[in-house]
Amino acid sequence: MPGCGASPEHDSRPGRNGLFAYPAQSNFSGVRHPLAWIEMAQGRGYDVLLDAAAYLPTAMLDLSAVKPEFVCVSWYKLFGYPTGVGCLIAKREALDRLKRPWFSGGTIQAVSVGAPWHRMVKGAEAFEDGTLNFQSIPDVHVGLDWLATVGMPVIETRVRCLTGWFLDRLKDMRHSDGSPMITIYGPTDLKMRGGTVAFNFLDATGKVVDERLVAFESAAAMISLRTGCFCNPGAGESAFNVDPNILRSLPRDKAITLDAFIARLRLPSAGAIRVSFGVASNTRDVDKFFGFAEKTYKDRVTTSMGLPFRDSC
Repeated sequence: MPGCGASPEHDSRPGRNGLFAYPAQSNFSGVRHPLAWIEMAQGRGYDVLLDAAAYLPTAMLDLSAVKPEFVCVSWYKLFGYPTGVGCLIAKREALDRLKRPWFSGGTIQAVSVGAPWHRMVKGAEAFEDGTLNFQSIPDVHVGLDWLATVGMPVIETRVRCLTGWFLDRLKDMRHSDGSPMITIYGPTDLKMRGGTVAFNFLDATGKVVDERLVAFESAAAMISLRTGCFCNPGAGESAFNVDPNILRSLPRDKAITLDAFIARLRLPSAGAIRVSFGVASNTRDVDKFFGFAEKTYKDRVTTSMGLPFRDSC
């Protein structure tokens, strides 16, 4: 967003310039981006879509103080059930500005086959394609009531303590020769971050341990870790310092395998390891992880031999 240091009140351009979308918290590195960007973008004529899916499980968002036009929420990330239920919160006037070039079931009042004509229903229902998961939506109310009994300040404090402790222990991990066992992507302290930590293991030669190997071995130890690029290729490319010029020079060959693509970019791995703390996390989880990590990767030289081909990152 050009000139983002200026004050919103200095904008004199009429109309809307487009949509500015960004995450309140990165799902890759846990970085929390300034909520002040909302008003700054609006002052320059943009509507704002705030992705709060990774932010809300451990933080409060006061929509009377910050006022984006649209907010994405995942209820699953807040309390783990029901799976696949989320919502888009939208200002009515912002929703009225949206124009759909097509329609799906349940979003129209009437349609004609003989003439190219249809009439959309008014409001949010015009964007709700198909039948909503009405059997699971009431569970959201139960989940919110349960979170209220725990208290978001309690959850936020707990996650912050666990994250700080986890980061400190990651930074202290060393092979016997003193070389680091971990490389961390994103902040290594608690400043401007949430409870998501992305990192990779380094073997005894300093090479990044293949994330597929970590996925298999952690699963065998009954530890659930997220591996890959976490549906966030931009953050992954930034973490690995991928040269945009190399990306642009690659042939757009749909037949190329993912492993060949990674090799051409000279990437050390297809992504990273991610640990996310939430309402259910406790100190035993942290201890179990570090027990596994020390036993499995300290002083070890790893290889990618025998691992299956990647079909996605």
